Amino acid sequence: MSGLAWTMLVLAAMAGAFLFATIGAVLLALLLASVSNHLTEDDEHRRDY
Repeated sequence: MSGLAWTMLVLAAMAGAFLFATIGAVLLALLLASVSNHLTEDDEHRRDY
């Protein structure tokens, strides 16, 4: 393989890894927001016995 092919392969791998990490971070943020929302709803509808 030529130098250009290796460079393109490395850049494609870096772009893929960045995309994978970005999607993971967004999904984690959505999960935490969902959990936080559920906890807040439970606090608002809580009954004191």
